[in-house]
Amino acid sequence: MKNRKIVFANQKGGVGKSTLCMLFANYLAWKGKQVCIIDTDLQKTIYMQRQKDLQAYEDVEEPYTVQSFDVSTPELMQELMDSASEVEAYVLFDSPGNVSEDGLVPLFANADYIVCPYEYEDKTLDSTGTFVQVINKLKELIPGMHAEIFFVPNRIDPRIGTTEEQRVWKEANAIFQKVGKVTPVVNSRAALKRIDTIQLLANQRDAVKGAFEFMLRKMK
Repeated sequence: MKNRKIVFANQKGGVGKSTLCMLFANYLAWKGKQVCIIDTDLQKTIYMQRQKDLQAYEDVEEPYTVQSFDVSTPELMQELMDSASEVEAYVLFDSPGNVSEDGLVPLFANADYIVCPYEYEDKTLDSTGTFVQVINKLKELIPGMHAEIFFVPNRIDPRIGTTEEQRVWKEANAIFQKVGKVTPVVNSRAALKRIDTIQLLANQRDAVKGAFEFMLRKMK
């Protein structure tokens, strides 16, 4: 297979970015794909989860590697991206919440795809709009930047939403559709709060299948 560098990012924290990154890695591993995660988030959520999982699953082989990397300078990040480009696998990056850090520029500039989860909530939609502006500005400054954006409506409760709210949500989707691709929704489920970096449960797989299969079809 060829190399694919996929960055999970949003200006807004708490939208399930790290969780979705882990789920996508688990989904790819379940499908028999080569995958690894590089955790550049300051909180190291995925890296710390893997350390817990290694203790809980002592005799189970790791389905993929999880590495930790501290974002410091653009030069070091560029070296990381150059190394990641040589790996024949899906290389997933969990990015920090503050996408304005200078060290992150090579991360987005060298990405093949950016996955941006968001929720149907005013502050999140506004913050996601700000994130889009940042990416568009980078594309203006860096002619070779080619990343395609997947917008993932995440942790959605289909039971809520007035008629007016649903109209606003549809308008937001339409706006995002103009600058990227909006995936099928990932509904809020209790099973998605109990994930790890070793296994993918059947009910977790069912919850993300629509969005992830959509992404994989577009990534070919």
